[in-house]
Amino acid sequence: MRYRPFGVAGKAVSAVSLLLREAPNMSSPQAWRALVFSAMESGINCFEVAAGLEVAALGLGEALKSVERRLLFLSWRLRGDPRGVLTAQAISHSIRGGLQKTGAGYFDLVMMDETAYETLAPDALEHLAQLRSAGLCLQVGVAGDGAAVDEGIRSAAFDVATTPFSITSDWQARRRIREASDSNMTLVGCEPFPGALGRTNQAAPVRSGLLGRGRVEPLAGAGTYAFLNDTPGWTPDEICLAYSLTEPSFATVQLEIFRTEAIARMAEVTDKDLPTGVAAQIEMARFGEVADRRRA
Repeated sequence: MRYRPFGVAGKAVSAVSLLLREAPNMSSPQAWRALVFSAMESGINCFEVAAGLEVAALGLGEALKSVERRLLFLSWRLRGDPRGVLTAQAISHSIRGGLQKTGAGYFDLVMMDETAYETLAPDALEHLAQLRSAGLCLQVGVAGDGAAVDEGIRSAAFDVATTPFSITSDWQARRRIREASDSNMTLVGCEPFPGALGRTNQAAPVRSGLLGRGRVEPLAGAGTYAFLNDTPGWTPDEICLAYSLTEPSFATVQLEIFRTEAIARMAEVTDKDLPTGVAAQIEMARFGEVADRRRA
């Protein structure tokens, strides 16, 4: 496992990290505890748990008992409800509840998803600053790829931005990364496995794959991305992750994986370089997609 500095936080975090949120067959704290242990055995020391998922928080807390807190980077993900307002009181209750369930003592980072940011009460960011001053969290960030996240990046109100990045990312995703980097924000990549690739309008079949749940088969009708299936010694998911890891602005690339063998396999990717010529093939395929869209 390779490690990278997490901005000005002073901690080194694993090049790949885990987001813990709803998953099939993960209905008990024991299941999450086993998953976190497996990740730590593969060198992963950076975890983010979604608010409201009590079993994951409890399982993470059980795993933390065997590791020095200073060696881990822990994040709490606030989730919004488009039907309501995320108040300062709700934020405080969520963070304090998360600390109680995990036994973490403090969170290195409190992230909010795009809906949470869009529904923030007027005094909520000020209250988050107070919680940070009190030592309950050290940094605050925003996650997503919509207009609200772009606004958050430009507002200078956040320390960290989490944004999707993959072999098919367009200029808008790259602009967002550049703007956040220029604002001295720490960047976290996510969603490195594209949902669909190629030049086909047909729906791609679903398979049970790396993520441990049904997902779109990325290589159905792959077109110019067919090389992903033909690279010796590499799977398509490994190439996609390796490419995301080449983005120098990212402190870590966040994954959602719920099978221990897949965690180990993805952790090994951090110690490998992309095969010769694959980066050029990715760029040619990506620009080919852009040209096709313009002609359409």
